[in-house]
Amino acid sequence: MNRADFLKKISGAAAVATIGGLTCGYSKTSNDLPAWPLPDLKKVFPDPVSIRSVELLKLKEGSEAGRLLLVVTAKDGAQGMTLCNDRMPNLISLFKGLVKPHFVGKDARDLPVLADNAYRLNSNYKYAGMPLWNCIGSLELATWDLLGQLYQKPVYALLGKSVRSSYEVYISDFYRGGQPMEAVVDRLAQKLEATGATGVKIKVGGRMANTAEDDKRTSLFVPMVRKILGDVVTIYADGNGSFSCSEGINTGKLLEDYGVSIFEEPCNFEDEDSIRQVNQALKKIKLAGGEQDTSLYRFDRLARTGVCDILQPDLYYNGGLLRTLQVAEIARQHGKVIAPHTPKADPLIGPFWQFAALASNLYGLQEFVMNPGSKSPSWYSPTIEVKNGKMSIPNTAGLGIVYDTKFITSAEKVG
Repeated sequence: MNRADFLKKISGAAAVATIGGLTCGYSKTSNDLPAWPLPDLKKVFPDPVSIRSVELLKLKEGSEAGRLLLVVTAKDGAQGMTLCNDRMPNLISLFKGLVKPHFVGKDARDLPVLADNAYRLNSNYKYAGMPLWNCIGSLELATWDLLGQLYQKPVYALLGKSVRSSYEVYISDFYRGGQPMEAVVDRLAQKLEATGATGVKIKVGGRMANTAEDDKRTSLFVPMVRKILGDVVTIYADGNGSFSCSEGINTGKLLEDYGVSIFEEPCNFEDEDSIRQVNQALKKIKLAGGEQDTSLYRFDRLARTGVCDILQPDLYYNGGLLRTLQVAEIARQHGKVIAPHTPKADPLIGPFWQFAALASNLYGLQEFVMNPGSKSPSWYSPTIEVKNGKMSIPNTAGLGIVYDTKFITSAEKVG
């Protein structure tokens, strides 16, 4: 067979291969995955929005000294900002070397392309995972804030139609031993009373491990929470990857016995088979996961193959607002729901407000970390608080957070 005949023969079958008797399709690309409709930013902003600078600043004032703020400045001086999460201090060199160059000097109206280029070009995809996407996501979010500031409307107004102006919350607690259980449950009860919230999330297992002591604590703590808080309170439980498959099933059945509604990350988040088996074995509780994940293909698989009922991407880890909205669309296509990971009660909650305003399949109560007795912040507004069990979504420009300029002018540039 000559070369021309060979090429002709294979041209119609290039997308299919047979391995060990299994037919494997290669047709799925990123274009095949559901996506959130891209806004036509050039209709909203007729003139280019040139990004003059991107600065990573370390705050030096007050109790928040040491935290990082990402500031995007346009050619005309307009600015967009986001507080960075606590992963970013360890990622500064990656941010400066691989991500920032794809935004500086570019047109912010091309934001979806800029974020994609920061992943795709210069072999950046070889760094793919939370570190890279966290850097891209932080810069994407700050740029959305810039565009929202210029538009003088919330970011969600640039991305679609708002479906809600508030959402109900649960109070999370991070107890895994070291304190009397009764004191922990009493603390939860006090937070519920103070906020009017109707749900809590507790920790089970030992966090990526489960000793006999962890198991004993879980078996005592779960019934105690239900007994003291009562039947009307919604309870979610987070395993943080603590359990083997069999342990996850046994713990899940305990949770079902006490009316727990959601079981988050029962097994190591990479062990899809075990999580799927746990999900198949449990009939009355929903399984949630995805906090650590950044691959759209993986989110598709988690939903499509019955690993998770609820997807939980983090808006920063997962690469920003548009990618998280895409995960919502992936979940929706497979009949699943979404509840992003957002244990925040500071400016990091701003992007979630924009997401919550838009996502029709947002599920259940959303996380809120309450610190009783904490003072109202002096370095940003508004004060982030829950009233009558609900968080209102601000209708202010950008991501909804306004920073005190004195904290910015005194900050140290680190990236």
